[in-house]
Amino acid sequence: MMMAVVATASFGQNNPKIANEVKATKDYNAGVELINSKLSELSDEEKGKAYDALYKLLKPEFDKSLEAASTGNTAAVNNKVVMNAINIAALCQKYASKDAAKAIAEVTPARPMMINAANSTEDNAEKLQYSLCYINTAAEGDQLIGLANFFAAFSCYQSDNFSEAAAYAKGAFNDDRVKEQAEQIYRVSYERNMKTKQDSLNYAQALKELDPEKYFVNICNLYIDMGEKELAHKMVDEALEKNPNNKFAYFMRASENNENKKYDEAIANFKKVIEIDPEFIYGYFNLALCYGNKADDINVTKADKNGRLFGDDLKACNEAYTGAITNLEKVREMDPNHETISNWPMQLRMYYNRVGQKDKADEISKMLGDM
Repeated sequence: MMMAVVATASFGQNNPKIANEVKATKDYNAGVELINSKLSELSDEEKGKAYDALYKLLKPEFDKSLEAASTGNTAAVNNKVVMNAINIAALCQKYASKDAAKAIAEVTPARPMMINAANSTEDNAEKLQYSLCYINTAAEGDQLIGLANFFAAFSCYQSDNFSEAAAYAKGAFNDDRVKEQAEQIYRVSYERNMKTKQDSLNYAQALKELDPEKYFVNICNLYIDMGEKELAHKMVDEALEKNPNNKFAYFMRASENNENKKYDEAIANFKKVIEIDPEFIYGYFNLALCYGNKADDINVTKADKNGRLFGDDLKACNEAYTGAITNLEKVREMDPNHETISNWPMQLRMYYNRVGQKDKADEISKMLGDM
């Protein structure tokens, strides 16, 4: 009998009338502090009652902000009050409080205000708080969840929290309004967070899952950079087997040929690239550089001690420089203000000088403001 009495007394001490105590504070922040100080002692039922009381403390200020928003008086809206009301209502629902349904019904129309708040604040911590408020209270099929994830991703990226940034960015991929920006945050966050070879492999796999065709070159370059050239070759072979007119596959093959000084093979593959897509400016530019590399290599390996070439070597060198100039002039035609490829003028001027066309080289210098 004594043990039963002791147990009952102990139970009563660990279950204070927390709701009344919260109400008695008459202040939201004091109520939060009170609940948090006793949270581990409370049953779920008591938590529900406590959060009900806390919501009621906050409701007058919440109603003022909601009214201000409805009349367009944004200056009178307290976004933090709105956020707190939404979060507390969610806790009322979690712990099945008596007035949970009413609280949820009252805060639901205010949830989109969190998207506006996340968009408008310059404070990254606030941006993340508003975004998470929306994300954590979203129902399946929510139409604005992509925007909320995007703002959360942006906030995390700005704070150098790259793993979280990538995770939230992924949640924004299905929203066309922010898809491109979300993909950029996703990719750069992965890149900034790479420390090991496994990280790079994980990133390559993530890009494959995202869009293997769009990020084909990125994936191949990742494999090459980490010393997994066979994986890059496999991707190129599989891409061409699937689509014999995959310009990016030929582009990667040509780039590797060029790097390995297999210039004629590289030239043939770059020509295939622009045959497939005559508007692909990078095809012409890289073909020009490949021709230039071939000419420079001939000069280095075939010239005599006085730097002179003769016969077939001279002819091959001149033809290569001509190929470089011809393709760079095509780039100039396609990108006259060098907005797409910023350094084509310098490359073209260099090759003009190599073949003795000083007047044309000077023209480029004038265009660049160097004369």
